[in-house]
Amino acid sequence: MTVKALIGRFATDAEGRLLPWNTGVVQNKGEGRIFLLHGTPGVGKTSTAECIAEATNRPLIAITSGDLGVDTYRVEGSLQYFLELGQRYGALLLLDEADVYLERRRSKDITRNGLVSTFLRALEYYRGVLFLTTNRVQAFDSAFLSRIHVALHYKNLRDEDRERIWLNTFERLHRESNGTVRISTTARNQLLGSTDGNDMSNQIRALKWNGREIRNAMQMMLAMAESEAREEGSKVVTVSQKHVSAVANLSGDFRAYLKKTTPVEGILDVEVEGDDSD
Repeated sequence: MTVKALIGRFATDAEGRLLPWNTGVVQNKGEGRIFLLHGTPGVGKTSTAECIAEATNRPLIAITSGDLGVDTYRVEGSLQYFLELGQRYGALLLLDEADVYLERRRSKDITRNGLVSTFLRALEYYRGVLFLTTNRVQAFDSAFLSRIHVALHYKNLRDEDRERIWLNTFERLHRESNGTVRISTTARNQLLGSTDGNDMSNQIRALKWNGREIRNAMQMMLAMAESEAREEGSKVVTVSQKHVSAVANLSGDFRAYLKKTTPVEGILDVEVEGDDSD
């Protein structure tokens, strides 16, 4: 059953507002729907909440730890504010990168224990729909297991997944630009990894860009192409092989620099083999 179906299965009132899931055990307790989306960065966790909000015609309130803080008293007040806001307007609530609130408690860390306990209590009495995203489910506090209704694991992107993302990106660019933006055949082949033996194509494949990095790379290529088109007085913006090479080289050089200077081994090893995730 999809996330959309799981949300849609619950009744709404005449005005389309979400009704709480009443289990008939303890009033106002455990009546919300909490979704945990976990996997490595850039695999579609945040996009899932955005798509579900659009598909169900509901507003989405997206917040991060920056909106809530890490002080126990501030978190309690801020969290209560956003939860009530979401419940009042029938909105879906997204807490992105919720790791700091979900992390396992430790006997000697009173501050962290208070933070996690505050968050646990808020979830227990929330009556709306909440999406939590995390990259570190391995550090998950076991007390959250009974608060989470659905946990979805997002696997690392495969080459065919990246190809699909690129194709969707090309199609969207063409549609939204009314054909004024085009991707040259060579650039397209390099990005899709379909040019056999091409060094740049192999280099891009080796970078294993995630979804967010693909979006950022496309934005950089497009900015270069637009600047070039303005200088030439052209109304058509063409992303070419040189733009692809420039962005790929920048990305590769930066990763190489980080691996050389970062003391924490494996900090860039986000492509974990197997079923690990965010």
